[in-house]
Amino acid sequence: MNLSTLFLMLSIVVITVSSGIAQLNFTELSGDLSGTLSADKIYQVVGDVYVPSGSSLTIEAGAVILFTEFTGFHVQGTIYARGSASLPILFTSQHDTSIIGTSTISPAPFDWNGIDIYESAVGSELNHCCIRYSVYGIRSQTEYCKINSAIFDNNGRSDFSIKAVRKEVSAGIPFSYLPLQDALSNVSTITDSKPSPIAIPSEPVAKKKHGSPGNQVARYAGLALVAGCGAYSAFSYFTKYQPADEKFRQLSQPGEQEMRSNTSSDWYDARHQRNSSLIHTVSGAAGAVLGLLSFSLSFVF
Repeated sequence: MNLSTLFLMLSIVVITVSSGIAQLNFTELSGDLSGTLSADKIYQVVGDVYVPSGSSLTIEAGAVILFTEFTGFHVQGTIYARGSASLPILFTSQHDTSIIGTSTISPAPFDWNGIDIYESAVGSELNHCCIRYSVYGIRSQTEYCKINSAIFDNNGRSDFSIKAVRKEVSAGIPFSYLPLQDALSNVSTITDSKPSPIAIPSEPVAKKKHGSPGNQVARYAGLALVAGCGAYSAFSYFTKYQPADEKFRQLSQPGEQEMRSNTSSDWYDARHQRNSSLIHTVSGAAGAVLGLLSFSLSFVF
């Protein structure tokens, strides 16, 4: 082989490699996303991307999404990443040599942040996706999402977590998470089988409110006791107890005139009336206290 032939062969190699680099064009992504990411482009995330609440994003099978340093994917709406066994969706570092064969920097864990699924992203699905070289893979704030046959590899801190609880994932082995199955067994499944359809609620489960029929009965009965018994206690005090007490005091310290006009039986009658009216007054007040207690407890249980 002469020098001219060798030079020609080297030129062909250089031209071929150069042509390959030129054909590897990126579509840059940052900010809000919705609609569809097609498989005929290679996407490069140059700033954090968001699927806003109320919006949805569909990613076609075979799509490739590369992430630059310190960037991540935030799902506040709904994401449908619909990869397949033959055409998975790839979320990976911009230095991934399986995609960027000419990269001078080797990919490594912590190259990008990962995928955040927020509590409002109920119903999101990621099928046949591959997540590589991130910090935390996928972390979800809602249990109502589906992960089917995902591959996690070379992620730094974790691969997959639900509400800060890490699930057991084996690197390179297809992993699936089904909300109903996790709720029943409290464990995640590692399988590459097709998941059976499950019902996803349209909105997060509402918190329990203190408004059951029993609580309402106790509440209104308590209010009635407070109003009725309180009014009765006040009425007995002002119209019965105070006059009876005043009369008893007068008979207990009689003057000469009272001693002539009253007998000891009058004193006993006055004391009886005072004590009786006092019992009515105290009973009404006790009923009001019980009503207040019933009203307060209706908000606790």
